[in-house]
Amino acid sequence: MNFIRFVFSFLFVRNWHTGEMELSRSRMAIFCAIIFLMLLALTMISFLQAPVEYTRS
Repeated sequence: MNFIRFVFSFLFVRNWHTGEMELSRSRMAIFCAIIFLMLLALTMISFLQAPVEYTRS
């Protein structure tokens, strides 16, 4: 768990009452949205890079 907190430290905020670091829901939602958009973009790029075959009907 400490390694995850070290790597993803930007997802945690300090609680004003306890002083402990806890996971921020808004930062987690933004992070997941960015990951989703990156995967969507990579999927679209791979689809659009596929060769097109033309056949005469």
